[in-house]
Amino acid sequence: LSPPPLDATHMPSASAFPAVRIAVAFPPPSASSSSSAALGRVTPELLADRSYVLAAVKVSGNALAKAAPTLTEDREFVLQAIRQNAGALAHAPASFRDDRHFVLEALSSCGAALEFASHALRADRELVLAAVRSDPRSLEHASEALRDDRSFVLEAVAESGCALQYAAQGLREDKDFVLAAVKRSADALAFAGERLRSDAEVCLAAVRRDGSALRHAGKEMRDSRRVVVMAVRGHPSSLAYASEALKRDGELVLAAVRLDGAALGFAAELLRGDRDFALAAVKANATALGHVGASLRTSRDFVIDVVRARPLALEHIDASLRRDRQVVLAALDLSGFALQFADPVLRDDKEIVLAAVARHPDALAFASPAIRGDKDVMMAAVRGSPSTLELAAPHLKDDKELVLTAVKQCGFTLKFAGDHLKADQDVVRAAVGTNASILEYASKSVRENKDFMLALVETNSSAMAYAGKALRKDKAFTIQVMRTCGEALKSVDEKLKDDAEVVTAAVMNSGSALEFASDRLRNDRGIVLKAVAQKGSALVHAMPTLRFDRNVVLEAVAQDGSALAYGAEELRRDKDFALAAVALNGMALQYVTPELKVDKQVVLRAVRANAHALEHADSRLKRDRETVLAAVLQDGAALAYALESVRNDDIFMISAIAKQPCVLQYAGERLRNNAEVVLGAVKSDKNALKWATPSLRNDRDFVLRMLRTNSGAFEHVPEGLRADRGIALAAVKTDGLLLRHVAEVLRHDKDVVLAAIVSKPKALDLAAPSMKSDREFLLAAARRNIEVLRAADPQIMNDRSFVMDAIRVNGTALLFASLEIRKDRNAVMLAIQAMAEASMPRDDDDLGMCSSVGRESCVETFAASNTLRLSALAYAAQELQADPEFVLRAVEVDPNVLGNADLRLRQDRDFVLQALQRNGLSFGGAAPQVTSDYDFVLTAVKLDGRALSGASDALRNNKAIALAAVTARGDALMYASDAMRSNKEVVLTAVELWGPALRYAAEGLRGTKEVVLAAVGTWGLALQHASDRLRGDRDVVLVAVANDGLALLHAAPKLTDDKELVLAAVGLWGAALEYASKRLRCDRDVVMTAVKRWGVALQFADESLKKDKEVVLAAVSTDGLSLPYASAELKADRDVVLMAVKNCGSALAHAAEALRGDKQVALVAVAARGQALRYAAPALQADKQVVLAAAKSWGSALTCASEALRADEAFVRSVMQARLATVGAGATKTTGPARAQWSTMSL
Repeated sequence: LSPPPLDATHMPSASAFPAVRIAVAFPPPSASSSSSAALGRVTPELLADRSYVLAAVKVSGNALAKAAPTLTEDREFVLQAIRQNAGALAHAPASFRDDRHFVLEALSSCGAALEFASHALRADRELVLAAVRSDPRSLEHASEALRDDRSFVLEAVAESGCALQYAAQGLREDKDFVLAAVKRSADALAFAGERLRSDAEVCLAAVRRDGSALRHAGKEMRDSRRVVVMAVRGHPSSLAYASEALKRDGELVLAAVRLDGAALGFAAELLRGDRDFALAAVKANATALGHVGASLRTSRDFVIDVVRARPLALEHIDASLRRDRQVVLAALDLSGFALQFADPVLRDDKEIVLAAVARHPDALAFASPAIRGDKDVMMAAVRGSPSTLELAAPHLKDDKELVLTAVKQCGFTLKFAGDHLKADQDVVRAAVGTNASILEYASKSVRENKDFMLALVETNSSAMAYAGKALRKDKAFTIQVMRTCGEALKSVDEKLKDDAEVVTAAVMNSGSALEFASDRLRNDRGIVLKAVAQKGSALVHAMPTLRFDRNVVLEAVAQDGSALAYGAEELRRDKDFALAAVALNGMALQYVTPELKVDKQVVLRAVRANAHALEHADSRLKRDRETVLAAVLQDGAALAYALESVRNDDIFMISAIAKQPCVLQYAGERLRNNAEVVLGAVKSDKNALKWATPSLRNDRDFVLRMLRTNSGAFEHVPEGLRADRGIALAAVKTDGLLLRHVAEVLRHDKDVVLAAIVSKPKALDLAAPSMKSDREFLLAAARRNIEVLRAADPQIMNDRSFVMDAIRVNGTALLFASLEIRKDRNAVMLAIQAMAEASMPRDDDDLGMCSSVGRESCVETFAASNTLRLSALAYAAQELQADPEFVLRAVEVDPNVLGNADLRLRQDRDFVLQALQRNGLSFGGAAPQVTSDYDFVLTAVKLDGRALSGASDALRNNKAIALAAVTARGDALMYASDAMRSNKEVVLTAVELWGPALRYAAEGLRGTKEVVLAAVGTWGLALQHASDRLRGDRDVVLVAVANDGLALLHAAPKLTDDKELVLAAVGLWGAALEYASKRLRCDRDVVMTAVKRWGVALQFADESLKKDKEVVLAAVSTDGLSLPYASAELKADRDVVLMAVKNCGSALAHAAEALRGDKQVALVAVAARGQALRYAAPALQADKQVVLAAAKSWGSALTCASEALRADEAFVRSVMQARLATVGAGATKTTGPARAQWSTMSL
């Protein structure tokens, strides 16, 4: 098909004669020589045409040989020719073919040219490797030696696995080599020997590199689960090459599908049609839906299950099902974006679209245009995503309610609103919020509205930039704006920036506004002064001439020390000016000239104004103690600027630390390791602990001392010690909230958490979560501090049994109970009782006279003496507070209940009288009009004198009422006014009835003999409330001790030496001997009288009488336990000891050792008290008779018997029989056998 020869004179150019180009470019398939022949028949001009020759070379490389020398000698052209056709290299000039660099460059872009390289170059490793990189098949043309070279072929294979096919046969059969090859390129497996393609190790290495290499593996390997699993893990679609058996392996297929849903298409038909498996596959990867069995793809139930798990799988289901409402709704339930795959009919369905936007508001983009015109749909979308306003129909973009909903969430959505609403002030205001730039979307009319823009500028100065042009030129408006936002000056008209009135208003609001003023006004002294007074750094905006003005610069420095930096150099080196400047602001020191930074007077004045000015002082003053101390006294942190020599001065540092604890951080290790220095610092500043040395902070004893000094430092205690239980307890006891810093493990420790809660109930929030629902722990905590229930787990607070238990331990728990429990009579009564008991005194000091008048009376007196407090009724339901019957029952338990009852009950006189009959102390809870009614109060106090406690102040000062009260009850005197407590008649009436009332009498009456005699006559211990004079009056004291011997305790010292008086006291109360004078405690008559009354009074007798056998015998006959107080000789006296143990067997413990080994003495002792066996000598504890005697009254006698006796079965039986006989004899009229009493024995 070569073109016919042409006359050279008529030869057109190649571009003008495409037929020639076609002939060259598409020669007949018979031989490539035709193209070169064609070239031989063309003109020299065409042979020199680059495009023409390249087109020919593309068809046949030998065409290059016919090209003009200008082209064949052109290096770049020849390279281009070789890139067009590798065979061109064979026809390149010899100079190029022998040029190694040329050939390397050619092979780098056209590896196939290696076939035409010389034999020598085909053995060149670098050249061949370059060729392989370009074309892996070129290895075929490498020298035999290179194709058999392991390392070289490996390099080639690393470039392309295909290269292995041209390696020597030996290498393709070598396992180690092939293994290395497939690790570099999995495709090399295709060219490995048949045996190796069925080798597990080789195949695993290949598929690990690239799973798709499974297609090259042998049949056995494609049936190997291990190999196939590895393959699909890297390349899921390689499942296509697995054996049929493995394509039925559900687990394997599912693993592939998780990575690529399309892998399901290669699974066995059986699996693809299995509903459960197919569902699992689609759940793993939604795209797998397109590959499940055909019957499943059209199954409505199956598809619903699929979209419930993978909503976007809706894209892959049958079109008919995408029109199914139920299917689509199931998908939308999880993802609103599934709407995009629903049928167009459903995308126009309101219910469907609402379901989509409820899940994902932006799914509105897939709804039909018509449905986007529905307000309900748009409102739902906008509430979830305001930007969806952009999708609304035009008429809804003018709906104010809808647009307001959008712009309140995102102001920028104003740009989607209709023009009408862009001019609505409410809408624009809501949109702008704090972002003024949104104003650019508002209409011009809004931006020209003075009032509206003024309000906006007040909150955001940037809004001025968006005001209308006319407004920005309006002087009156601008001044109004400047007064509230001076920074807005930058946005006003240039003419107004040169208006003194406008600029003055601006700089007075913000000094920085001076920057935007005209040059003329920035040179105005008055305006600049106002600006720098507001913000010192505004000086930088003043004109240079004013920076020389002393007053202007000082005014600026006073506001901001750094403003001195903008002052003239002349001022910054003026000492007088510098002194004035640093006095106003110490940090101005930074900007004075160097010679002034070394001036001590200037620096001292600076650091006294601001300690941190020391940083800018000359180094010579940083080592000056006076200067550094002046700075440190202002702020300890200033020590950081001092030189090392100062910080190493211990005396200076200790003084500084005492005044400023934070200085410790700059001290040397010696001081930071000194316990006393650190403790002193921590006392003032808890943070000082973190600057102590690690060794000191890890010292347990030091940390315990530190916690007593300042527990707040606990947060800086090392973690290890914060896990120390003892240290944690010490910390939380002082401040429960420190629990947040204890180790996590201790937040589970009940004792630690309880200690924290007692201090701070809110500490429960810091405890382990399990503590909030730990019943036992919460009850223990509530007993100490009821507020802990506020932080308890709500679930446990809904547990009735727990709340009832909480009420039992602390009645206030009713406050946290449910309404149902607060309506429960039993629960509320339980709370009232618990709170009443909690208010009882716990310490004997509160009970004063309890030893004589009884604790019950004392508790009543104590409660009545306290002011009206809240009762549990306050937390009860309203219906119980208004229930008369319930309130009356509750008043019996707690008098304070009436005060929390319904107002109508507290105003009801008949009801109040009923309450008084139940508890006289309840009167304080009555309504004020009741407690101030004379007649009613008189009736009340006659009924119960304690009602005086609730009477008004005026009536408690009324004599008739006071007399009536103390006549009813003497203790009512405690509620009388001071005037009535000074009234002799009232007080006498009270003490004659109840002696302890003397305690409440006025001081003058407590010094009146008649009154005191009346008091001690009814209660001897009233003597303690008498005046000092009367406590020295013999007649008074004699009456007192005759009533109660213990009254001797309160007698004047001289009367404790009066024998007649002391005899009267000890004769009534032997213990009164303790308060007798030393002389009378040596008096035999006095001591004998005392010990006969109470043997243990022997302890108060003189040592000489403790040796008197008759006295001691009298004591032990009264109480055997007085033996310990006898002399050593009498403890060894058989008569004395026998009398003591006969009276009290346990007295044997105090007998002399010899008598504790006396069998007769021991028998008497154990007969009196079996437990006396404990004190018998070891020999007697091995005596059967003694042990049997003890066992009769003490079931555990065997525990004190000797080992031998306890091992003697017959003896043990005799002990049991003796004990049972004793128990049986004592259990008269007992039903059942004696065995029932075995529980009283301890075998």
